[in-house]
Amino acid sequence: MKSVGRSLAALSALIGVGLVLWAGSASGQVSGQPEPDRLAAMMAFGERAVVKPSRDAIMGFTLSTSVLEVLVSGGQEVRAGDLLIRGDDIEDLAEAKFQRARAETELPVDRSRAQMELAELEYARQLDAFDRGAANQLELDRSRVARDTTKIDLDLAVLNQVLSDLQATRAEARVAKLNLRAPFNGVVDILNVDVGQSVREGEPVVRVLSVDPLWIDVPAPTAMTIAMGLHPGSRAWVLLQEDTAERVYEAEVLEVSPSADGTSGTRRVRVRMANRIGLVPGVNCWVRFTEPTGEWAGKVVDPGRAVESAGAEGER
Repeated sequence: MKSVGRSLAALSALIGVGLVLWAGSASGQVSGQPEPDRLAAMMAFGERAVVKPSRDAIMGFTLSTSVLEVLVSGGQEVRAGDLLIRGDDIEDLAEAKFQRARAETELPVDRSRAQMELAELEYARQLDAFDRGAANQLELDRSRVARDTTKIDLDLAVLNQVLSDLQATRAEARVAKLNLRAPFNGVVDILNVDVGQSVREGEPVVRVLSVDPLWIDVPAPTAMTIAMGLHPGSRAWVLLQEDTAERVYEAEVLEVSPSADGTSGTRRVRVRMANRIGLVPGVNCWVRFTEPTGEWAGKVVDPGRAVESAGAEGER
């Protein structure tokens, strides 16, 4: 009985500790979320929205293929045009080189041109001989037709070269479909394939984001946007919920929707914010279009110059 009592006492103690930890987590002390009063102050800053990348490309092959090379990894910065993933393009690449070589050679055209020059020369001689009575009409006509035929052959040779160039361009375009390249400067977010994996047409393979600048679509009250005359280039200020330093970032209005939502009484205002300091998209934020006052006035930061300022302070 004493053993059972001790076990029950130990179990009660463990349950008590668990309740204390749970209570701390629920109050925000464990999760790291702002205190309720602080969160209320942040919510009063402006209109709530979400920070997002300015560009977001989910890419896949337009042809079914297998993966030959994966040249990037998640989180890697890329430049526009960089090769990310290479599909099985060996056969198509050989075909493209063959077609390009055939399109670039001048031999068929040169041969047809030489034949035409010879036919012109023979016709001139036959005409001279006919004028002197040394050739009959049939020989002259045969020479004239041969000359005209070589002219047609030259035109066909030129046309075939043009068509060969188109064939080469088509083959090269097919090769391009088997190579996924970065559509813009950005960062690789997700890779869904590995070398040797078979990929179906249209299957998502890689995601590339542009996180500098960042965009924020703000559901601003329609009456406010009209009263303030918001337009592209208007100033804006952004407060991020997950920024523990509680900095206010300078931004600008990129576009204002020409229409409003009658149900919510809001109008979409897209805000652009520079991001040279590595802010993370996908977090909650609050945006205002009047200059911050009070406690927020001294926390305004230009995210486009913050890195330069930090470097200058380090040198001093």
